[in-house]
Amino acid sequence: SVAAAAMAPIEHWQTPNGARVYFVPAPELPIVDIEVVFNAGSARDGDKPGLAQFTHTLLDKGAGGLSADQIASRLEGVGARIGGESLRDMATVSLRSLSDRKYLQPALAVFAKVLAQPDFNPADVKRERERMLIGLQYALQQPDEVTEKAFYAALYGNHPYATPPDGTVESLKAIDREALKAHHQRYYVARNAVVAIVGAVDRAAAERLAVEATRLLPAGEPAP
Repeated sequence: SVAAAAMAPIEHWQTPNGARVYFVPAPELPIVDIEVVFNAGSARDGDKPGLAQFTHTLLDKGAGGLSADQIASRLEGVGARIGGESLRDMATVSLRSLSDRKYLQPALAVFAKVLAQPDFNPADVKRERERMLIGLQYALQQPDEVTEKAFYAALYGNHPYATPPDGTVESLKAIDREALKAHHQRYYVARNAVVAIVGAVDRAAAERLAVEATRLLPAGEPAP
């Protein structure tokens, strides 16, 4: 298509700690989008269904000594936004910011802490567990949700895809803070990550952004 032909080529490299980076310059708007994708989806739950999603929900609830309110306030102060989702194959964490360094730099500092230093405060763990349990109870009343879970269980059998990403009542009650920390320490590492950068920055700036976003992540090892 014309749009595909007009798109700038994707540039690729690795950060010093082993994260793979893909970059496309997009100078039309003074914005940059950074998304870090970890091979840390629910396929990595093992015998603890819901572990990946539970871990992901807590990333921005307190990190690097910043409370959830402080994280939100610092991002709002520079017009930035953090997002992301936890799926079967991956967990993503994204940052959208103005590309001007005076706004982007403080947003990146918060983003790096959210990726690498979630606090998993006991009160937040308790609250998120209760929220997820309420969500499960609601899902059990939705025919499409019940059908989807039965379909995946029947289709995949003993494969990790068979277990529900949002967990079960029994598994969520059994997942503790240590399990959450262990999952994060194993899978939220640079060599298990892909960083995608699109926006109004050049290659040199994109290289700096990739390093700054992942600077607190240990190198670790890729998921098998």
